[in-house]
Amino acid sequence: MTIDLRSCTGALAAFLSGILAALALTNPARMRWPVTEPQSKIDQWISSQSTSVVVGAIVAVGACAYLQHRGSRRRAWAFVYSGVVVLILIRFLVAEEVGLDLLSVLGFAKTIAAGLILGGAVAASWDSRLGRNLLIIGAVSTWLAAQSSTGDLMPVSTSSIGEPAWALLLLTLICAVACAVTDDSELRISESEPGVAAAALAVVTGLAVTQRILSSVVDRQENPPTFSGWLVMVASTVAVLTLTWFCVRRLDTTSGSGGFLWAATAVGAAATTVFADLTDRFFLDGDRTSPLVIAALAIIAVVFGLSRSRHRDRTIAGLALLAAIPLSEWIFDGEHELALLLRIVALGVGSGLLLGSVLPSNPVAATLGLTIPFTALVFMSIGQHEIETVSSTYVRHDPPSTYVEYNSELRAYVDASEPDAAFRAEAATIAYAYEAPPRSDGAALLMCVVVVATGIALRRRSPVDTPSPD
Repeated sequence: MTIDLRSCTGALAAFLSGILAALALTNPARMRWPVTEPQSKIDQWISSQSTSVVVGAIVAVGACAYLQHRGSRRRAWAFVYSGVVVLILIRFLVAEEVGLDLLSVLGFAKTIAAGLILGGAVAASWDSRLGRNLLIIGAVSTWLAAQSSTGDLMPVSTSSIGEPAWALLLLTLICAVACAVTDDSELRISESEPGVAAAALAVVTGLAVTQRILSSVVDRQENPPTFSGWLVMVASTVAVLTLTWFCVRRLDTTSGSGGFLWAATAVGAAATTVFADLTDRFFLDGDRTSPLVIAALAIIAVVFGLSRSRHRDRTIAGLALLAAIPLSEWIFDGEHELALLLRIVALGVGSGLLLGSVLPSNPVAATLGLTIPFTALVFMSIGQHEIETVSSTYVRHDPPSTYVEYNSELRAYVDASEPDAAFRAEAATIAYAYEAPPRSDGAALLMCVVVVATGIALRRRSPVDTPSPD
């Protein structure tokens, strides 16, 4: 059996691109690093991170639409390695002493680069079954695993999960350049149906911007939420589902690919309570399984789900599994580590089953669907309490050397430099953003309703649009 080195390189590049784009677009709502800035700037900085994800999603769909119009795979891979170069430059520029204004700018540059990577990788690899599946595995499993990132005090960066590893950046760059150089210029990207690009751009802009606005409204509710607060959250969820329904109808009139949008929405809703428990256990408590273990479980689960998604009846199985995940919150919580890991596996399998059963043939529609989990900001806001920012001032003075603990979440050191009785104080402010325990029961029920609603809408659709098995 001969091995097509060009195809293997392209598949590896698609897999790595999915991982890298997901790392750059994933924005867990938590930070754990010292910041010496006014409170107003800290609030603006936290807000800009979610906004930058919205911009990155729009760029991804726009880049894929442009590349499909041009038809060049080499140009698509050029988009990928250009985005990687930007991420490498950002990693060089980020330093501990960088200000929040520059961090915000670099955060937007990071998500724009991630949009170029995701859009380029989908455009270049969606016609290949192997490349398509590996891209989905890389993006979805990384999105799942990134939520369990370590909560230890870390240097300032553009993301609460840190910058991508050098090995991932360089390997992705090498593979993308190799694909751009060796790709067959006669093998073009398939042409799009008329109106698909415009419809997808309108949908991703409308959905992402609406999610961002409504999530900020939900985040401003009282903590814990009052009755009026829950009314706002329910109304926001209904608004998102209604807008998604209109968007699906718009996509179905052009390409019949709206089912992938419903499936991605169900995945984002089912993940809400799992991510909330990950925040509670793995971040606040400090007692956590290694993120590498969770990443391996997520990859295996998504691979298994995709491998079993070739038949249409797998849609029901995927929906049932996803709906059961938030309901399991009523039985288990974040204190049961094994149960939490099993829910992560179930989320990966359900995501693979559902997404794999309704894959669109058009890469622009596929890019739109892949951005939905990252921009499901309303669901994430409902699953988590509003981000709390705690500021504390500590004094560093000469004798004695003491370890000071302000509370279970915020600690600082008081150092000694000279053993004399003279007192010399140096004040510094530490801003520490953290997540409070999740709104488990109410959020679980609401997210289960969302999954059921998306399932009903998905099953009532008449268009069936799946890519060729090649």
